[in-house]
Amino acid sequence: MIQKKIDLAFEALKSNNLIKAKKLFEDAISIDPNLPAVYNILGNIELNSGNAQGSIKLFQKAIELNPNFSGALCNLGLAFKRLKNEKSALENYFQAIDKDPKNFKAYFNLGNLYKEKNDLNNAEKFLLKTIDITPNMSEAYINLFELYDRSNQLNKLDDFLKSAKINLGEITLVKYFSGIYEYRKKNYLKAINILESIKLNNKDFNLNTIASEILAQSYDSIGKYDKAYKYFVESNNSFKNVYNKIDKNYYIKYVEKRIDFFSNKKFKNWNILNVQKKSNDPVFLIGFPRSGTTLLDSILRSHNSVEVLEEKPLVENFIKELERNINNDFSKLENINESFFYKMREIYFEERNKYIKTDRDKIYIDKLPLNIVHVAEIFSFFPNSKFILALRNPYDVVLSCFMQHFGPNSAMLNFTNLKDTVNLYDLVMNLWLIYFEKFPIKIHTIKYEETVQNFDHSITELLRFLELEWSDNVKEYYKTTKKRGIIDTPSYRQVSQPLYKKSIGRWKNYKDEFSEVKHILDKWTKKFNY
Repeated sequence: MIQKKIDLAFEALKSNNLIKAKKLFEDAISIDPNLPAVYNILGNIELNSGNAQGSIKLFQKAIELNPNFSGALCNLGLAFKRLKNEKSALENYFQAIDKDPKNFKAYFNLGNLYKEKNDLNNAEKFLLKTIDITPNMSEAYINLFELYDRSNQLNKLDDFLKSAKINLGEITLVKYFSGIYEYRKKNYLKAINILESIKLNNKDFNLNTIASEILAQSYDSIGKYDKAYKYFVESNNSFKNVYNKIDKNYYIKYVEKRIDFFSNKKFKNWNILNVQKKSNDPVFLIGFPRSGTTLLDSILRSHNSVEVLEEKPLVENFIKELERNINNDFSKLENINESFFYKMREIYFEERNKYIKTDRDKIYIDKLPLNIVHVAEIFSFFPNSKFILALRNPYDVVLSCFMQHFGPNSAMLNFTNLKDTVNLYDLVMNLWLIYFEKFPIKIHTIKYEETVQNFDHSITELLRFLELEWSDNVKEYYKTTKKRGIIDTPSYRQVSQPLYKKSIGRWKNYKDEFSEVKHILDKWTKKFNY
C-alpha cells in the first residue's frame, strides 16, 4: 500500500504534478511516519516551491529519523541559505560532508556560498573538490569559470580550460569557455571563430546571452559595427527571455511618481534637522549606470583613507523601511520629528555595519548609481552627506547600458533596447535636476572623459571635495582592482586595466541607431556641455 503510493508519487513528480505528488507522499507518511527519504522529498518540494521556511521542519524530521542522512543535511543547508542564514547553511553543509565525504552537492553549495561572500580561496577549493568527485558536472565548471573570469585571474582561467578539456573533452561548453577566454586575451578573431562555430541549447538563455554579448564586443573591437549591433540585439533578446516576468514599467512609474511630487509647485522645502558634522555621514556616489562610477570606485578605494561599499542594498533597505513608515506619502517628510530622524539613520548604519567595521578616520562611500533617484530621502536624513555625481556623454552612457547586462530587476530591464534606455535616462536626469534645484545638497560633479583625459587634475579636485590629500596609490588603481576578488558590475573586465580612451565617443560607430531618440539625447548633451 505504502510502496504503491510512493511509486505513484514519483510518477506525479516526473510529470511535474507537484500537488498530486505531495499529497501521495503525505499519505505514505500518514501510514508510516518513519520514512526519512519521504520527508526529504517533501522538503525539496516545499523548497522548490519557494517555501524555504516550511521545508526546514521536513528536512529536520528526515535527519531526526536518520542522523547520517547526508542528502537531507545538504538540503537543510540550502534552505537556510535561501533564508540568508549563512551560519546555519555552512554548519549543515559541513555536517553533510562529515557524514558522506563524497557528497558533491554539499561541496558545490559550499563553493557557491563562499563565492557569493567573495571568499575566493574557499570558493575555488570547494568547487575544485566538486569537480574532483564528479568530473562531468557542468554547473561546477560554469561557476568556477565565472569565478576566475570575474576576478580577472586569467592565468588560472588558462589552466582551468586545460583541465576542462581533459575531463570533458572538446564539448560545446568547453568551446564556449575557450571563446570567452580568447576574448579576454584580446584575440577577437579567435573568439568569433570559436563562438560562431558552436550551437548552444536554445533553452540555456544565460549562456546564449553571454555568448552573443562576447561576439558583439569582439566585432565591435575589430570595427565591424553592423555585426556587433546585430549580436547586441540578440544578446538582449536572450536576456529578456530569462526575465520576461519582470515588469520594466514598474521602475518607470516609480521615477515618474517622484517627478510629479517634487516638481509640483505646491511642494514646500522640507525642514531638515541639523546633525553635528562629527556624525560621519556617508558619501554617496551616484549617476546613471555606465557613467564611470565603477572606475571612480576603483580609484577612490585605492586611497588609504577611503572605503567603498560597492552596490550594497543599504539605501534600498533604508528606503523600504522608510516607505513602510510613511505609507509611501512623501508629504510626511516635510516635518520629521527628531525621534524618527535618528531611528531611520540608525537603520542605515546598522545595515552598513553588516559589511564593514567603522573607523572614524575613514570616509565611507556608498556607491550605487541609481541611488540618484532617492537623493531627496537620503538628504533628509543625512543632511551632512556629500554626493559625487558621475557624468558621461549621454550617447555613450545609453549605448553602454544597451551593450551590457546587469542584475535582473525592473530598472535594468529597460536597457534591452535603446529607446527604453533613453526614456529612463531622460526621466532620471529630469528628477536629478529637480532635486538639485530643491535641496541644498553638497555635490561634486565629475565627468568620465575628464578623468580619462586629465586624470591628475580631475581626481585632485575630487579628493579636495572629500577633504583628502593626494595619494599616488590612486594612479595605480588597477593594481588594487586585481586584488578585490569578484567584481559584481558589468565593468569588471575594464577596471582591471590602466585608463584607455576607446570608450569615449564610441556611440559614433552606431550613430544611425540613435535617429529616433537623438532629440532627447541632444537636450542632455547641451545641458551637460558635451
